[in-house]
Amino acid sequence: MYQRSPLRRIAARRGPVRVAAPAQVPDWSRLGRGDDVEVLAARGTAVSGTIDMIAADRSVFWMIRRDGGGRTMVCSGDDVSVAMIGRAKTAPPQEHSAA
Repeated sequence: MYQRSPLRRIAARRGPVRVAAPAQVPDWSRLGRGDDVEVLAARGTAVSGTIDMIAADRSVFWMIRRDGGGRTMVCSGDDVSVAMIGRAKTAPPQEHSAA
């Protein structure tokens, strides 16, 4: 009745897909506004989101959570580990013409 897709057979022969783990960021000096991060608390809960604001000394940042939980403050003194999922995408510079 239904034909099996040849792509399924190829994927089955290759085995499970391996996804690279996010890179842990031991010091927050490399974090910036717009970076996608995952914060893992000591109690085992993980929250992912995008950095909205970060202090100049990189001791605290605020992230907009992906789960709809709003904005969360994360301090370096908290017992958390931070993993960078993706860097901020910078927009190309816009050219303005004189009128």
